[in-house]
Amino acid sequence: MQIIGEHAPFIHKAAAAMTISVIADALDYLAAPLFDMPVIGDLLDVITTSLLYSITKSKLSTAINTIELIPFIGDFIPTYTLSTLLWISRESKKQNKMNKVVEYKNYKVRLFVLPNE
Repeated sequence: MQIIGEHAPFIHKAAAAMTISVIADALDYLAAPLFDMPVIGDLLDVITTSLLYSITKSKLSTAINTIELIPFIGDFIPTYTLSTLLWISRESKKQNKMNKVVEYKNYKVRLFVLPNE
């Protein structure tokens, strides 16, 4: 089994992050009595946040994910899914900008070397 690394394609990182986010948010709702206990719930939140950060490397998403540590507020908002969707949106815009630069590769550039004086 290969772990999602830094050089993995964006689509694989996005799929892994979204899968983890949806599962963690679903567990927040379905297993609420268990995860409402301070130590257990916070431990799951810290593990999930650090796992998502290791995939996305997004400080903004990590900051948003810390909302999960706030009692009551973090339990009712699908924070992980929203932060991952935000990260996917931002990264896909970066990918599109990089792809547009590659399209200009067909232009020919002539370099002139000046003689030494």
